[in-house]
Amino acid sequence: MKKRKRPDQYLVFVCTSIFMSSIAGSRPLVPLYASDLGASYAEIGVIVALFSFLPLFLSIKSGKIIDRIGIKIPLAVSILFGSVSMILLAMFTNILGLYVSQVFSGLSQLIFVLAIQAYAGQFLKRKLREYYITLLSIGIAFGSFIGPLIGGFLSDIYSYTYAFLLLGAILFLLLPISFLFKKEKSYLDKPKRQRENSFGLVRISNLRKAIVVSSVILLARETYTAFFPLLAADKGISNAAIGVIIALNAGAGILIHKILPWLSRLFNRNLVVTVSIIISGLIYLFNPLTDNVMWLSILSFILGFFTGIGQPLSIFMTIEALPNERMAEGLGLRLMFNKLTQIIGPLSLGTISSSLGMSGVFYLCGTLIMIGSINTQKGAALEKTDRATPNINQ
Repeated sequence: MKKRKRPDQYLVFVCTSIFMSSIAGSRPLVPLYASDLGASYAEIGVIVALFSFLPLFLSIKSGKIIDRIGIKIPLAVSILFGSVSMILLAMFTNILGLYVSQVFSGLSQLIFVLAIQAYAGQFLKRKLREYYITLLSIGIAFGSFIGPLIGGFLSDIYSYTYAFLLLGAILFLLLPISFLFKKEKSYLDKPKRQRENSFGLVRISNLRKAIVVSSVILLARETYTAFFPLLAADKGISNAAIGVIIALNAGAGILIHKILPWLSRLFNRNLVVTVSIIISGLIYLFNPLTDNVMWLSILSFILGFFTGIGQPLSIFMTIEALPNERMAEGLGLRLMFNKLTQIIGPLSLGTISSSLGMSGVFYLCGTLIMIGSINTQKGAALEKTDRATPNINQ
């Protein structure tokens, strides 16, 4: 693969890293900012869930459009929506501004993820496809590591407004880069097919298994991003320290693409996924028990490492299971179930936190994640996936 380097390999990494640094940098700040504006835990749950509300209904349609027109225009639209979401947060310093911004931010993330995943998964040669998915996964992990650091320190030293403005400016600079992606024949020149119901894809066994794994892992990842900042703030931890802890959680994913193939060869993959989910649930139970920054950082890194195992397996399994001409559509179907998880989780946990407190949310979520490992054990038999499985997160 090194002998046949392609110029767009740098575009995939740079574009993904910059985009994720902005979106991932803003997400831990949103619940903190909402709390600072006087929002209750239940209302914060609604704000966090709103990020996934429209994507729940638009993911399949968006995937079909991307399959038809390619990725250039969708990438540009996603970048513009992301920039608008940050500008709204900076301009309208009230709860309404938070609500509207999260609608734009959620749509931005949906369109970008579908477009860039479809681009990485379009190549007919398996090794080339693996190479691009790996580049994409590293870009996601790198951006998710840098973004919370930038957002945490800027909001601590200056203000939330300054942090959101800078994150929006960084994202807007990505716009001209998005037009450098070239059109692949394998992506655009597809045979015409009769229209089929998107939910018919669920008949594909491996796709169902991927969705089960992805939903449980995503509950662990998203709940941590949304509610850990509030738990840490209750313990008196600064925004800068919270940003570092969240960044460590994302940074652990950088290690996965090197370690996961080795784990897959050494152990049964179904066992690897199940154990990773159980450990993730246990880490949730440990978080409320300490207010030491170092211990919380270690727990964050361990959680990021183990939640980073199931998600790449589910993404690669999805791509392998889908026909090439319905790639983005199938990824959209998977994202629809993910968004459903991202809505139900924050809404229910945000409401429950009013009576149980933020520590109670972590105890409950950890228990639910471990219960979910029982279902993945039954429904996520991953033995038939390719041995050299790369990493990607959504």
